[in-house]
Amino acid sequence: MNSNMAFYAVQTKITAKKGYISKSLNLDNILECSTVEQLRSLLLNNKEFERIFLAAKSDNINRDSFEAILGRFTTIEIEDLLHYFSGHYKDFIEELLIESEIKDISLILRKIAKQESLEGIENRFVHSNRYATLNFDKLLTSKNVHRFTENLKGTPYYTGLKNLTEEDAVKREFHIEMKLYVEFYKRLMEKSENLNKEDREAVKDIIGLKIDLLNVQWINRALNYYKLSPEEVLFYSLVGGSSMDYKQLKKLCYSKSYDEFRKLVKSYIGIEVSKKKGKTGNVNYYLYDYLKKEKFKNIGIAISYIYLIDIITDDIITIAEGIKYEAPKEQILDYLSYSK
Repeated sequence: MNSNMAFYAVQTKITAKKGYISKSLNLDNILECSTVEQLRSLLLNNKEFERIFLAAKSDNINRDSFEAILGRFTTIEIEDLLHYFSGHYKDFIEELLIESEIKDISLILRKIAKQESLEGIENRFVHSNRYATLNFDKLLTSKNVHRFTENLKGTPYYTGLKNLTEEDAVKREFHIEMKLYVEFYKRLMEKSENLNKEDREAVKDIIGLKIDLLNVQWINRALNYYKLSPEEVLFYSLVGGSSMDYKQLKKLCYSKSYDEFRKLVKSYIGIEVSKKKGKTGNVNYYLYDYLKKEKFKNIGIAISYIYLIDIITDDIITIAEGIKYEAPKEQILDYLSYSK
């Protein structure tokens, strides 16, 4: 038994949490909501969701604030799980909090690049205050993109953004996020090397699959919408996938046609891709399909739970967006990943 991970305590805690979440998470009822306020009221009947809305201490909920509150759910759950880990294992789980910081950094940068006001932006933050790796108050003093990157010095994010220009920040938003994610997954996989063999394999299986799916999503978008060179697409691809190595990634990036790209993806990771929007172009759809079939008796139980929370909250945010634009229920359903 690993002394750095209280496995049975983690298993008991997560099993209980999953029960609370799924018990009252009725998709049919959620899809009947016609306003964000109705959706919020429904979620307040769920023990796990109730505490994040009560922590927000606000009854004035719009779509942006609703998304931010749900976005904090994963952060809060990771913070709770950290109590069950120590040593290198705690370091690894804590590293997963970096993703929420990337979301907030990207949000601030978008506002600065577009010369929009930062007033009240902290209400949309989803990062952990307790385990923050940078001074967000200092970032909020940035008047332009150059000052923003200068204020990142000494943090894990500076290397990827130090040469960022005003034009990049405005026109290459998705590329910037990919730069940050390249560094995030690199550090995450490096930290996994300090875990024991069984846990390293679980990380490779779960996070490695997510990396493969993110790469397919990125290359698919890059080939169809961004019209980047194959070299540039490869440069922004993530390292550490479970099924695709560098050579295979390169083949995808240098595909001579979309049909060739689709066939390669099918042969490498066994999924169908298309140009159509919807769940088949959604990383969470395939990730959830994998997670619901697996039973983990190692650190995988914590990672899979964290990813499950991400999938559920992303689906609820998608429903909220559908409500905002009065999309038909059938159309919203096509974008959802979670099912019991």
